[in-house]
Amino acid sequence: MAEKPVKNADKRRNCVLNAAERSFVASGFHGARMAQIAKEAGMSPGHIYHYFESKGQIIEELIRTHFAEKVEMVEDIERAGDEIVDYMINNCEESIETNSDPFWSTLMLEIFSEATRSPEIASTLEYNDAKIKKRVVSALEKQLDVDDIEARLEVFVAILQGIGIRRIVAPDFDQSARVKIIRDVAEFLFRGDKNIQGASKAAAK
Repeated sequence: MAEKPVKNADKRRNCVLNAAERSFVASGFHGARMAQIAKEAGMSPGHIYHYFESKGQIIEELIRTHFAEKVEMVEDIERAGDEIVDYMINNCEESIETNSDPFWSTLMLEIFSEATRSPEIASTLEYNDAKIKKRVVSALEKQLDVDDIEARLEVFVAILQGIGIRRIVAPDFDQSARVKIIRDVAEFLFRGDKNIQGASKAAAK
């Protein structure tokens, strides 16, 4: 009996977070009011304040939730062992699809923009990003004999995230061409240019 209220509370918090995502995408962070989020969530504004004190706190929780969802992907990378680069190459298409989703791209732009104005949101974003990056860098370092692993990973992630932004202004760009090029980039970054020609062919097998 004691667990039910907790589960209901979590469900309502998630309902608020989902409503906030839709509201931020539709109206922007500053354009979206707590009353709008409450209406989207199907509850009163006063009820929302029971779970979150401000829109800033909602964004911080969205960030934590987003990075918590990435843990499974990180665990897959860690389990890949000496096939870690093959895993990253084969996962490129899914990563591009995720980053290219217009809703997701718009939401992340709102969060990143607010991080430039809010030290609290910037700190939450940096902390959670650093935790994920540390695990991926560690997994790569155990298997690869290349310099500047962290810098290479930063470039790779920047390209993937940038593709999502570009899709907003170039929605009709050939997605298959993007996938092929990103696979070659991954090969170049994590194995060196001697193998770059074979990246897409290997992933297609």
